[in-house]
Amino acid sequence: MDIKVFKDKLFKKALENGFSDCEVYYYSGKSLKVSVLKGEIEKFDNATSGGLSFRGFYNGKIGYSYTEQICEDVIDSLIQYAKENSLIINDEEKEEIYIGDKNYTPIKTFYENLEDVDVDILIEKALQIEKASLDYDQRIVSCNYCIVGKASSQIYISNTKGLELNKKDNYVIAYAGALAKENDNLKSGMEIVAGFDINDIDPVYIGQTASKKALSYLGATSLPSKKYNIVFENECFTDLFSCFIGSFCAESVQKGFSLLKGKLNEKIANDIITILDEPLKENGYNSNSFDSEGVACYNKTVVENGILKTYLYNLKTAKKDGVKSTGNGFKSGYKGKIGISPTNFYIKNGTKPLDKLFEDVKDGIYITEMSGLHAGVNDISGDFSILASGYLIEDGKKSKAVEQITIAGNFYNMMLDIKDIANDLKFDLSGVGSPSIFVGELSVSGE
Repeated sequence: MDIKVFKDKLFKKALENGFSDCEVYYYSGKSLKVSVLKGEIEKFDNATSGGLSFRGFYNGKIGYSYTEQICEDVIDSLIQYAKENSLIINDEEKEEIYIGDKNYTPIKTFYENLEDVDVDILIEKALQIEKASLDYDQRIVSCNYCIVGKASSQIYISNTKGLELNKKDNYVIAYAGALAKENDNLKSGMEIVAGFDINDIDPVYIGQTASKKALSYLGATSLPSKKYNIVFENECFTDLFSCFIGSFCAESVQKGFSLLKGKLNEKIANDIITILDEPLKENGYNSNSFDSEGVACYNKTVVENGILKTYLYNLKTAKKDGVKSTGNGFKSGYKGKIGISPTNFYIKNGTKPLDKLFEDVKDGIYITEMSGLHAGVNDISGDFSILASGYLIEDGKKSKAVEQITIAGNFYNMMLDIKDIANDLKFDLSGVGSPSIFVGELSVSGE
């Protein structure tokens, strides 16, 4: 059943049954993914998912209900469940069904050319990646996983106040893992690439990069325990940065779970640090014209030259602080509760090539892998102690691999002490990004 026809019938009946303002949030998604092993197809997945949430005000209280089926038969039960739900919800901060904004900035998130990519093309790409990985060096003993896929989704929001918004997006993704062996030493490496055109998937680059990473860790050793100059690889700092995004969200601030409370217009990072949230970023992994509440998204500077300029808000937290929503009211799925999430949230690029950054550091450690982030990070206090590996920086150049070290510090202190930034900004698939960053000295535990 067409979602708009279904919505019209649902709203009509809900209003007849005593509801006032009503809203639907509809999500549908599909993915196609293939994995290969030893030159053959190992697994093939063709999945679809989705559903609809209905919410509305009944006797002044809001109620919710959900369905995976979009057909006339479920309308009565949706309305009844929402009625019953409204009787048990006790939320002192009344929710809002949003009337909408005058203007929404269009942003391209759907690429028609990807719809024509069939499974045979994905299989061919995966086989080429595996071959490129295995052929790179005789010490590569396995490409232990090699997956190529594409995914698409649609979000539709409509309410009885006249709001009607629709978004479609899609992307293609590939990732490979290589295993290198020398004597009894085994090391792994992986590479992930996503994009919006099948030609963004370069099999030779992906396969060889995974193998290079695995080979580079052969012969890695630990280090004596002491303080070292630390440079975080862009991907690694992104992972660490991601652990503290909640601190920038108004809900955490209002509940006292963020050390950034009361820090608006104050210095929270080195002057060279600027943090942006850009939902309107072209070819961003998390670009949006509107959030899950129907609020128009806009690009914003969260930290400017080290000064905290704004928190991220949804409608409820914005009302509490007497400000406008920043368009960051998102939920994780159609059944999810509205929370606060960034979009394309990143530390602005520096101007210095990574090699030049190493030259200026002279001696230290280049951290390229971390594990145990969730167990080793306190996202409220900022303290972290993380198992890591990477490479020594000696005489201004990257040298031998190091492993079995633990780096420890405090995120908020580290942000204030940052020394320099490279020009190699990279985003993860959630839209969080960072360049490689020289953070100064951190305590390292090793041998």
